[in-house]
Amino acid sequence: MKKNISLLTLAALVLGIVAGLYAKSLVTSLSFIGTIYINLLKFLIAPVVFTSIVPTIYHSAKRKDSKLTKAVLTYMGMFLATYFLMSLLVIIVDPAKGFSFPATDWNGNVSSLSVQDIIVNLFPNNLVSIFADTKLFAIILFAYMLGLCLNEVKKGNRIAEEIEIIRDVFFKILEYIMYLTPLAVFTLIGNTVANYGTVIIGVGLKYIAMAYLGGLFTIVFIMMLPVWIFAKISPLAYLKKVYKVWLVSLTTCSSAATLPTTMRVCKEEFGVPDEVVDVVSPLGCTIHMCGGAVSFALLGLFCSRMYGIEISLPLYILMTLSALLINMSAPGIPNGGVVIGATYLQLLGIPLDFIGFYSGLYKILDMLYTTLNVTGNITANVLISKFGK
Repeated sequence: MKKNISLLTLAALVLGIVAGLYAKSLVTSLSFIGTIYINLLKFLIAPVVFTSIVPTIYHSAKRKDSKLTKAVLTYMGMFLATYFLMSLLVIIVDPAKGFSFPATDWNGNVSSLSVQDIIVNLFPNNLVSIFADTKLFAIILFAYMLGLCLNEVKKGNRIAEEIEIIRDVFFKILEYIMYLTPLAVFTLIGNTVANYGTVIIGVGLKYIAMAYLGGLFTIVFIMMLPVWIFAKISPLAYLKKVYKVWLVSLTTCSSAATLPTTMRVCKEEFGVPDEVVDVVSPLGCTIHMCGGAVSFALLGLFCSRMYGIEISLPLYILMTLSALLINMSAPGIPNGGVVIGATYLQLLGIPLDFIGFYSGLYKILDMLYTTLNVTGNITANVLISKFGK
């Protein structure tokens, strides 16, 4: 069924473009469906993020393993390097140049955030208000604290298990909402094309091209180059070994579905010991690093440019840390890229108007992001194995 939804979403993208050009009155009359879709995503952001983070942190803190610590640090380093590289590419190419998107839900506060504001917002004086006002930084911090502290109290596992059950319920609700995606994409894309004409098609193509360009640079400089330098595996040999994983990731768009192939390639093709692969690979499947870095950097900077938001150094640091925390803490969300993307923009205070259009493009992007994630997983296995020796 999920595969059918993806195919229907791609079809809806094409039909929405056609309807936006030749049936403007139709897509205008159906615009409320797209509004409902965006509202539902915004409604679920806080509970999904909170219930995802707590069990993840609880289980991660429970497993005390030096290889696990090395893996987390390696993935974080790869994420930050990829995020910076992608940011540099977006700034140089500037794919949103010449196009502005009028925001309907933005009050202009994002550009005025100071370091003091960011720190103060992490420590609210009312637990209920952080959920009522969707203060995502505070929600993430509270979820991290709760996940860690559950390891320190008796019967903390019971609370973690209950939160996991609630998380699964929210995921199921989200899964039902995702059935609305094709229709929502049709109306959102249709309205966008009706308002902006064919120029928006060019914007979408530039966004996809920018993502794949960033993915190419990431594979070369963040994955192949370190393996070549430290593990003495040439780029050509690396590609000959890793392409088998790409065949699976490109077709499934799922790190979990690719995991058995990832582990087999690490062990058989790269000679990584079982004790490393069995710890590092499942973690990499969970925290999704390099693909997420490309996704977050492009989405945040592209939307900032599109809305005319100036990116100061404190704001860029905020964007980077937000992406790192969300990427590590919210695994397993159905069609997660759209939801996590909306979470990221809302956390920064950037308008969510672009998310509807982004939903239509995401299947094409997801193929890249998943492939980057599993390739980064293999790279981390090789590097940890090398440094472990």
